[in-house]
Amino acid sequence: MKTPRLLLSLGALATITVALLAQSTAMSEPAPAFTVASGLDYSRGDYGFPTDTEVLSFPLDLGYESGSWIWRANLSHLRIKGPAAIVGDGAAARPTANSESGVGDIYLSGTYRTGPVLGGFSLDPTIRVKLPTASESRGLGTGETDVYGQLDAYRTIGNVTPFATVGYRALGDNTTYQLKDGVYASGGAHFRASPSTIVTTSVSWGQRMIAGGSNTSDAMIAVTHDVDARWRVMGYALKGFTNASPDIGAGVRVTCRF
Repeated sequence: MKTPRLLLSLGALATITVALLAQSTAMSEPAPAFTVASGLDYSRGDYGFPTDTEVLSFPLDLGYESGSWIWRANLSHLRIKGPAAIVGDGAAARPTANSESGVGDIYLSGTYRTGPVLGGFSLDPTIRVKLPTASESRGLGTGETDVYGQLDAYRTIGNVTPFATVGYRALGDNTTYQLKDGVYASGGAHFRASPSTIVTTSVSWGQRMIAGGSNTSDAMIAVTHDVDARWRVMGYALKGFTNASPDIGAGVRVTCRF
């Protein structure tokens, strides 16, 4: 039997995107506002199987920012084809390699923006919970609840904002998906190319979640552009380096601020 391999989940990608947008505006605290974002995410990889798995996601990200707090709800509709099933921040063997589609898991998160507290660095804690709304039988999810806790550190120096994230995940498991809790981390920098455009580069790593699997490892580049005070557009591309990550991925987000 093929050893299950891991992939970067759409929920994790949404969290990276939310952190990127929050940190890119860290120089000034915004007024209370609602945000709505949508777009698409695509990834492809073999994850150690003979054939590739392709995932297409249509996300809906809802947010509310007030004072030091950022609240998020990330929903999605998934289309997946291939032998690897989405499992938390990874994947295992699906019951079928046929194309399936349906509602993805829901991620709820809260972030507290501390402002500069340590040598000019902000240290923002985030708690994120995955609600198991994706179908377990069709390989779209585990049917279990996951909990993530992480700390984001960043500091703006001129036109550059270096950042780092470290977190821990507690994954729900069952007889089908026997998953391991573990640490994940990422680091990179935002580069302000103009008053309205930011270029971001980052690398990510995570402990393996299935016995015999690999650690996740990938790199991302993103460009964020503020069209005006309300509208923002972001595009990204990523490259994975292990069987636990997608070979390639890309996506776009359009955000409206109310």
